[in-house]
Amino acid sequence: LRALLPALEGRWATPVVHDWDVHATVAHLLAADEHLAGRLGVGSRVPGSRIDEGTGWEDAWERRTAEVIAHEHGRTPGETVADWAAQAGELLATPEARDAELAARAVTLMGLRLPVADHFLVRGFETWIHTDDIGRALGIAVPPPPQEHLHQLIRLAVRVLGLALGTTAPPVLFSVTGGEEWVLGSEDEPVAAELALDPVDFCLLVGGRYAPEAVPRGATGDAAAVRNVLETAASLAWL
Repeated sequence: LRALLPALEGRWATPVVHDWDVHATVAHLLAADEHLAGRLGVGSRVPGSRIDEGTGWEDAWERRTAEVIAHEHGRTPGETVADWAAQAGELLATPEARDAELAARAVTLMGLRLPVADHFLVRGFETWIHTDDIGRALGIAVPPPPQEHLHQLIRLAVRVLGLALGTTAPPVLFSVTGGEEWVLGSEDEPVAAELALDPVDFCLLVGGRYAPEAVPRGATGDAAAVRNVLETAASLAWL
């Protein structure tokens, strides 16, 4: 996203995704990062939320994004970018970002109970997805994360997908091209189907940027079992 910023001059009002322009998309990232930032003691850079305690996380997520976007549209894009970058920098300077023992502590954010280290991965995942959104809106190709980072994102997504499918779904042997493979679903039945996806396509599916029926795939066996995996993967998206 930092590398893309110079290309945004004069194009901040370009529509990107949902009903957001480029400015609003960066404002959304500022709002999205504050959940982890607040848990790790990093102060908010925008006015406090007016959302009632006890509000469901999905509703709170959407309403907080709307609050922050409204606030940031009253400021310049440069101010929004500066606060987003500063907050990200403070997150990466926290002890949890450097200490494996602290990073292994599990916390619940956005309905997911995960180690803090995995919540950092979620933040990186969302930043890349929205950077790609901005690039597509502007006609600029955004490269995928480096291979090491991409496979960290894939392993996290597979773990969350496995939890979402549960232990009663028809088992599917899932793999990413040139990478690992996993059996998703029941451990007590023979594999019903095999499914292979490109690593980036899988991340875009989980990120809500592919419809289940449209993502390129290689598949054999029980079509319903494959469809169940693809639809469950797409349902994980909150971006």
